[in-house]
Amino acid sequence: MKAQGVLPAYERALELTRGMLDAAQKDNWDRLVELEKKRSVHVDRIRDLDPDPSREESARERKREIVLAMLQTDERIQVLTQDWMHELREVLSSISAEQRLARTYGP
Repeated sequence: MKAQGVLPAYERALELTRGMLDAAQKDNWDRLVELEKKRSVHVDRIRDLDPDPSREESARERKREIVLAMLQTDERIQVLTQDWMHELREVLSSISAEQRLARTYGP
């Protein structure tokens, strides 16, 4: 496929990634997961559309910029989700401790 035809697919993947960051910043974890699934499907389609990346330097450079922006955005998302995952682990640990106490000492 010509580079110009596949560039919009790369742009859409970046748009989905930025949406993921927005969801993470708003603590909207369900939306983050939904967008991540959409992006994963989209990236798989890009692989099918662009199996032999263009030799056109401008298109190759734009793809590189998009992929770099996606990676940088993913890093920001990871920082935000680490805090959420830590909180989630604490909640699950607390629930687990309560269940152990209930089993040990009864209701």
